[in-house]
Amino acid sequence: MEKNDCPMSIYKEIIDNLVEDSNSITGKLILNEKIYSRSKDEEIYNNFVSNLNDKQIIILADMMNKERKSAFHDVLASLTWWIDCKEVTLCYEGNEMPVQLSGMGLHGDYIGRLSDWDWSE
Repeated sequence: MEKNDCPMSIYKEIIDNLVEDSNSITGKLILNEKIYSRSKDEEIYNNFVSNLNDKQIIILADMMNKERKSAFHDVLASLTWWIDCKEVTLCYEGNEMPVQLSGMGLHGDYIGRLSDWDWSE
């Protein structure tokens, strides 16, 4: 196992990937194309978005981004509960990953990294 592929580095990579994916695709569509979705099934939402002014578009896109980050946080908080209360573990190649490096749960690591918190060595 290379140093870059150790369970701790994989855990850090998972959290960092979630941080990178935290901005909503829907939020980007709303901001950049003034649509909710490219799906024909969601035309009603596109009509709603198309009637918003620029300030409302920015607010709605921000709401989408905050909701996505909140969803990631909540899933990680649930996993933290399973780890803390039900002895669930995360493993990489049969080796247990150290998690909750912030001491505040997986969701704490996620929120910290969103805020440019540096990983400890």
